[in-house]
Amino acid sequence: MKETIIRTVCVKLDVNGHETVLRDTMKVFNEAASWIAQVCWDEDITNTNTAHHRVYGETRERFDLAAQLAICARAKAVEANKSVKSKKRETCPQFGPRDSVRLDHPHSYTFKPLDQVSLLTLQGRVLCKMVMGTRQRSMLTDTAWENGTADLVWRKGTYYLHVTQSQEKPPTQEN
Repeated sequence: MKETIIRTVCVKLDVNGHETVLRDTMKVFNEAASWIAQVCWDEDITNTNTAHHRVYGETRERFDLAAQLAICARAKAVEANKSVKSKKRETCPQFGPRDSVRLDHPHSYTFKPLDQVSLLTLQGRVLCKMVMGTRQRSMLTDTAWENGTADLVWRKGTYYLHVTQSQEKPPTQEN
């Protein structure tokens, strides 16, 4: 049986004057995720495909989100609902205006040369500089690892990109 190893690489971002659009994107994305979570909670929807058919079109229209951001908001909401229900809690999850934004590679974030990342926002794509140390750079450029989803995180006035990476666990050698 193949096992997968997952790691997260945290990179500080220089948002290069894009603070307002990133803040607005976070706010609307999380409003959409909260709305989706409530709809799925009220209608007892736990299946991602069922949730997609129920909320996708209305999410795009109601929140004016790009297709991929609407899909990522749905994924965040359904995952949060499943987590809350598995813990036997009876309150639908809600997200604050500065909670993280889930991004998927390569649709809503892509790495660019010269240590930049392109992020999908409400106003299209913006370029941010990645402020990395040697370790983060080597992890992000290691071709043995595949980039997955990322979270755009805001903490105390600073933006970070938390990139998940995965690879198959190497087989262990028996003596």
